[in-house]
Amino acid sequence: MKLFKIVNYFIYTAMVSLIGYSCYFLSVLFIGSMLFTAADSPPGDISNSGRLLTIAFIAFGTIIALLIYSVVHWTIASLLNIPFPKRFLLILNFIIISLVVSALIFKFIIIDGSFL
Repeated sequence: MKLFKIVNYFIYTAMVSLIGYSCYFLSVLFIGSMLFTAADSPPGDISNSGRLLTIAFIAFGTIIALLIYSVVHWTIASLLNIPFPKRFLLILNFIIISLVVSALIFKFIIIDGSFL
């Protein structure tokens, strides 16, 4: 039973990390495709507030994706009678979301933005 619990934690951590990285990668592609510096083009580059708003929407999407996966994983674990505390779910989801948002802010606001 202890082996099932360890495998359950490992699978959940790996999947949440994969979902978090996938959301980060998709958001880098999405924001990166909006950023361009054309001299004569009317829209030009998006502002820092536009980047922050996009990052906020992406963070909300990441929260929804992690929440859906957490509910599915917790339901499967409870059907298989594997103990899986909800506190671990919440803490790990908070860590992943914080890492994704801070990496996006660092990449698109601090490095590429005007704060440097």
